[in-house]
Amino acid sequence: MTRHWWLWLAYLAIFIVVSVGHCVWFATTRDPAIGSRFGAALTALGVIVTAQPFFRTGFKDAVDRQMPEGLVEAASRPLAAQPLAGHSPAHLLKRQREAHKVARPGVMHDVIAERVIGVALIFFGTLAQGYGDLPLRWWNS
Repeated sequence: MTRHWWLWLAYLAIFIVVSVGHCVWFATTRDPAIGSRFGAALTALGVIVTAQPFFRTGFKDAVDRQMPEGLVEAASRPLAAQPLAGHSPAHLLKRQREAHKVARPGVMHDVIAERVIGVALIFFGTLAQGYGDLPLRWWNS
């Protein structure tokens, strides 16, 4: 397993511990406000998952990924003349394809974290924080 999958297993374990902990807390106290606290915990976990790309690569790399293709390389290239042997279009295309294959899994996990799982956790956490006490009040009566 890659590092990315271990991180997802850690997030899943945190989610399970938080969920079970809040269920036990509610079962012992019967306080409906625990639903709101559970929503706040889900929202916080969603923010952490959404920020995963920044934790993994740092802020500079996350900004560089958003730049137009070739602009980061052009800005970091020295102005001195370079030999043309390594700069043929076929050679550059091959290097771009290799870099793409290496970077794609990490970017794919970042997109899933940012735009799917993190947003869903924030949405359901906010929903539970605002309305989580209602089903618990109903269940408690």
